[in-house]
Amino acid sequence: MKGRFVAVLWGLLLSGSAMAADFLVEVRVQVQRGCMLVSQQREAGAQDLGRIDLGAAARLDGPGAPLSGVLLNQRPPRLECNPDTPYQVRVDGGLHGGAGELRFLASSDARARPIPYRLYRDAAWREPVVVGQPHAARVPDSGTVELPLYARIDKLAWVPHAGTYADLLKVTVTW
Repeated sequence: MKGRFVAVLWGLLLSGSAMAADFLVEVRVQVQRGCMLVSQQREAGAQDLGRIDLGAAARLDGPGAPLSGVLLNQRPPRLECNPDTPYQVRVDGGLHGGAGELRFLASSDARARPIPYRLYRDAAWREPVVVGQPHAARVPDSGTVELPLYARIDKLAWVPHAGTYADLLKVTVTW
């Protein structure tokens, strides 16, 4: 009887011991390429990203020419993406047409001749923005790309009518 009691006691001790099992759980995320245009309002459709103000001058054929300006905005537009993401920037010919590197500012005065101007990607006027031609690049390791636009009216060979001349451009950024 004493042996049976020890066996039962031993069985109870073994059955009360903790059991354990190990298992693995994989945690993962897939980061996809993507971008966000910063300083753009979050509504669908085209947004006003600023203005290039070329100033004021009485003549564009004299020593005050050329006139130049840069895209003005409280926060210049920039593209924020995963590093090494390819992107393209394309600028159309504006409301008054354009070809090659030339675009045109027009006045509401029908007698006024349009004023030709050029866009550039850099302040040194070395990288012209050709009408409709995409500029392709990759986002650097910083993940941020500024999208500056500079405009310039070269010295004219004629005197334009007084008035306000303007154009409206569509800038398309794809990634």
